[in-house]
Amino acid sequence: MAVPPLRIVMVSAEMESLARTGGLGDVVEAVSAHVARSGAHVLVVTPLYGVTKIPAGCTRWEGTVGVRTGWGEDDVRQVGVVELPRAEGGRLRVCLLDDPRLFGRAGIYGDAHGTFGDNDQRFAVLSRGALEIAARAWGTEPDVIHAHDWHAALAIVYARLTMGAAWARVKSVMTIHNLGFQGSLGLDALDRLAIPRDAFLSGAMNHFGGVNLMKGAIAYADRVTAVSPTYAREIQTVEAGFGLDGFLREQAHKLVGILNGIDAERFDPALDPTLAERYDAVTFEHGRATCKRALLAELGLGEDLAAPLFTTVTRLTSQKGVDLFLGVAPMLVDRGARVAIVGQGEPELEASLRAVAARYPGRVAARITFDGALARRCYSSSDFFVVPSRYEPCGLTQMYAMRYGAVPIVTAVGGLKDTVVPARAAQAEGTGIVAARANPVELAFAVEDALTLYQDPQAMHELRARGMARDSSWTTSSRAYLTLYRELVEPVSAKEPSTLTPRVST
Repeated sequence: MAVPPLRIVMVSAEMESLARTGGLGDVVEAVSAHVARSGAHVLVVTPLYGVTKIPAGCTRWEGTVGVRTGWGEDDVRQVGVVELPRAEGGRLRVCLLDDPRLFGRAGIYGDAHGTFGDNDQRFAVLSRGALEIAARAWGTEPDVIHAHDWHAALAIVYARLTMGAAWARVKSVMTIHNLGFQGSLGLDALDRLAIPRDAFLSGAMNHFGGVNLMKGAIAYADRVTAVSPTYAREIQTVEAGFGLDGFLREQAHKLVGILNGIDAERFDPALDPTLAERYDAVTFEHGRATCKRALLAELGLGEDLAAPLFTTVTRLTSQKGVDLFLGVAPMLVDRGARVAIVGQGEPELEASLRAVAARYPGRVAARITFDGALARRCYSSSDFFVVPSRYEPCGLTQMYAMRYGAVPIVTAVGGLKDTVVPARAAQAEGTGIVAARANPVELAFAVEDALTLYQDPQAMHELRARGMARDSSWTTSSRAYLTLYRELVEPVSAKEPSTLTPRVST
């Protein structure tokens, strides 16, 4: 008798083609498609924001879906559902949760005035709403709930604790994309978000006297994944655990690192329409030279193709180490290099970036923007792509850079360490340059190594070729997720209630 395909509901605040601020949306879009391609039935639920790019061919469900938001009889919101055209042979469905008062704003997490003050309620509605949408879409509970980051954490908590015996038996996976954001709330959140008080009193959601949504999802999930093997180890340390390291060490038996990939079909320099010239693994030297010439002109950095070009595309935050890159920019300019930094974020870093660009006109370019097409032009034109993160759960830009033939300069943290092999020209090995630590001295050493390497065209050519040949696709990673889902579901043929008792600490 044939085994029916798995039914997986993925809950995420972002999806790359619809609305995103960073790698979370890229990952959800890619992994959902690849898992569906492998034969599972996948339903992704994400909000319909005021900034969502709604594709053609969407349909609106008849009526609304009731979403409980509190304990009272009338604490139920009626939300609409807009469904995208089905993909992957009908196995991939994407539904937008439509609640204009909560989500119809000019931002995902905040706007020009700052972070939205009701994000806890907004994402509680997403979490509960995703489960209700899944039940209506399939007429029954899914086999697996896959929650992405703290915004979706309550989907696991609600299913396990508040929606009845059938939902309590559904297996769940919590993916930590960035432990620096945990959904930490006051005690009033318990009743306001319909969280059982036992979840706090048992310690599962109690974190130093407050309510921690990420901790609750980790406690009640059947499996917890981090987005790279190194990050899975790092978050169990004081330095990278953001206060949850001890708890994660207790939960280590269900924690696994699965390295993110990239969409190698969408990010392909041989097909990319945003480039000045397309190229492949054979024609990349000529193609990249054309792209570099065009980008230098676009950014006002002159016409000297012989000058090495160092770029980065990033969120301007302390985590990303942008200040470290700005610190070595004067040295690079003194050595004849060109520097381009693209991104937006913390006002102080935006101001610092503008100041450095003003100090070195025609040598340093600053673009305070979020521009996917410009990012691709940077990948295709950079000699060196700098990712000096203080911590990095996985990182995607270094993989995009290698795919386009730029040499990454990264710090030895998280997924950067897992994806970039230190270059050893004499042994014809490696795919990039790795700084031992995220500090000014080590980054300066790494940049010095890059300038030296640039003087050897043959070594640069071989290094670019190895980076372009690296398999950064989702093939291996999506198989790992599918294996994880199957291991959770298939041994439990009778769907007995879970006997998992969270080990907790406060």
